[in-house]
Amino acid sequence: MSAFEHALILLLLVAGLSVVTRWLPWPPLITYLVGGVGVALLPAFPRMTLDPGFFFLCFLPPLLFSDGWLMPLREFVRAKRPILLLAIGLVTFTTLTVGLVAHWLIPGLPLAMAFALGAIVSPTDAVAINAITERLRVPARLSTILGGESLMNDATGLVAFKFALGAVIAGTFSLPAMLGQFSLLSVGGLVTGLIVGYAISRLRDLLMHLHVSDPLIEITLSLMTPYAAYLAAEDLGVSGILAVVAAGLYCGWRDPVHMDTETRQSTFAVWALVLFWLNGIAFVLLGLQFPTLLVAVSSHYSTFQLVTFPLVVAFAAIIARLIWVFPATYLPFLFKGIRAKETKASRAAVFVVGWAGMRGTVTLAGALSIPLLMPDGSPFPHRDIVIYLAFGVIAVTLLLQGTTLEWLIHRLGIREDENRPKEELLARTTAVDAGLKTLKAMEKSATTPEMKASLDDVINEYERRLASLTAQGETRARARRRRSASFHYRAAALHAEREALDDLWRSGKIIDEVHRPLQQLLDHEESLLTGSAPPPQAED
Repeated sequence: MSAFEHALILLLLVAGLSVVTRWLPWPPLITYLVGGVGVALLPAFPRMTLDPGFFFLCFLPPLLFSDGWLMPLREFVRAKRPILLLAIGLVTFTTLTVGLVAHWLIPGLPLAMAFALGAIVSPTDAVAINAITERLRVPARLSTILGGESLMNDATGLVAFKFALGAVIAGTFSLPAMLGQFSLLSVGGLVTGLIVGYAISRLRDLLMHLHVSDPLIEITLSLMTPYAAYLAAEDLGVSGILAVVAAGLYCGWRDPVHMDTETRQSTFAVWALVLFWLNGIAFVLLGLQFPTLLVAVSSHYSTFQLVTFPLVVAFAAIIARLIWVFPATYLPFLFKGIRAKETKASRAAVFVVGWAGMRGTVTLAGALSIPLLMPDGSPFPHRDIVIYLAFGVIAVTLLLQGTTLEWLIHRLGIREDENRPKEELLARTTAVDAGLKTLKAMEKSATTPEMKASLDDVINEYERRLASLTAQGETRARARRRRSASFHYRAAALHAEREALDDLWRSGKIIDEVHRPLQQLLDHEESLLTGSAPPPQAED
């Protein structure tokens, strides 16, 4: 069976398991993992082998780039101190803690390989964390810290992982040499990523200026950017991982204000699909490798060891995080300058940060990227047990922390702060007011009764929206109820329009060329309506 057929099977598995996971009380990644293990046990299911280098190249650049693209740069800069303490300090602490525990626990595991395990389980999973924090609308700073940490610790953890693997291959390790090389690779990777992101952005601007660009070209260039950054950095001998992160941060700052509406909507849709595929396929693939992996490690370790090893390593990673977050949060406040600039976080918020340590796709991709062979052609030492332990850490953290984090946030009473609603109200009011001023400035150009009537209709609509946003007290409550009712009525009318149009098409009274553009128009109107829906927390 060809690789293309394997890819189709994997996509079908991801789609099917995504349906199943809607009825299960844990993160979707666990369902993909268990589903992969289940189908791998079927005798008729095809065996799939992985090329570690291809797996790393295929999965990591787009995942890291998307994390950087979605990171709010302004908030990231404001929260840089706690983010860097987690992304560098905690990664180092976790690498050392897990590495020493694994070296002590597992007979014959070299220290360098143990540190490679510690480095690869140090990054947290942005997908699993964001799925919970976005749904619960936690304070913006807490969400930024968790997202920024996940972005940066992916990079630092993977770079440390590469150094540890290099020490395994070389058989020696020098801390001063490692620190110097780390600094060089890091700075070089960041600069390369910024240059690649800037160059591709300028190319896109040029195509737009020449009126030869369209959404398909824009999306293609967007999808190629992480691979261009990664490959360029690797060819230059610097960190491809940090290059991808830098390119993602730059493009996330640039793209939202340089794309037109159609391109922006299409790009979000395509990237959402690509990330859905990559996250799902990565975990299904790990599940497919598990039976073979279990057979390989079973010949060296007892059943008791195979059960206890992953649990001990996972709890070492969890406890190391909880130990780190409290002193890292509160000790800096001993300095007057930090006390003057920052507000001390509550113990509840700090504990949530400590508990939000789910591991996911980056840990998985890194573990599976361990080479099969050493340079001399011999098997890479302890590869199977390290991947097995990474598998265990992912499973334990997703099942334990991923299923309890939402409950914990509710239990500790963590709620959205006042900044986000205030900023949203400011944005809506400013935008509507600007639109209203533009419309009123166009009154002189309305020279016919028809134009005047049309302009008056639009002005009246904008005035109602502005009055709703600027109303106070009971007036605002009534305005919110009117908005909610208006949304309901408009949605019902659009649904009726769609049903009538589809009935005409199904009965053969209109052709596809008539049906499709009108259907797209209704889709656009529905997306506009959904985007203007009143937020649930604003209802009385």
